[in-house]
Amino acid sequence: MPERGEPLGRLRTAATTLALAERALADRVREAHAAGHSWADIGGVLGTTRQAAFKRFGSARDPRTGEQMRSVGTEDVGPITERVFALVDQGDYDALRAQMPDDVARVLSRDVVLDLWARVVADTGNLVRCEDTVVEMPGGREVPRDTALGTVVGVTTLVCEAGEWQGRVAVGQDRQVLGLLVVPPGARDLPF
Repeated sequence: MPERGEPLGRLRTAATTLALAERALADRVREAHAAGHSWADIGGVLGTTRQAAFKRFGSARDPRTGEQMRSVGTEDVGPITERVFALVDQGDYDALRAQMPDDVARVLSRDVVLDLWARVVADTGNLVRCEDTVVEMPGGREVPRDTALGTVVGVTTLVCEAGEWQGRVAVGQDRQVLGLLVVPPGARDLPF
């Protein structure tokens, strides 16, 4: 077992200190919110947006069930994002459709999705791979931790045969696909 002064011992101490600080931070955020401070106030103190503060520390009542909603892990959002674009490139709309709620599928219909992808393929060829996939908040800020409440966005570089695009997939709390964008790299002012 490493001594306290050895690198692994110091690492263990730092990890424990961080875990305790994160727990204390969450407690202080709950206290501040219970005392009437807004998510904007809390986000300002934390150097983030009110939405990012809420997604990290907040809770909401699910109107469908009346139960408290919980933050969920975001580790599967990257693989979901990459799978969405693999399905689109394969022309497998039915498998993609199974991941969308009905209202989203009415907007992201077979024709809309596959016509968009046909234009991508005509310009830059078929998808070779996805790379540099990350998870963001809908406004483009990085997810502050590995859990979040509500919708998050998987962002990936779509490396095609003759060019690259940025692919964005809005993923809901229940892991359904809520939106899909293909834009040039560096595009700004996006809806999510």
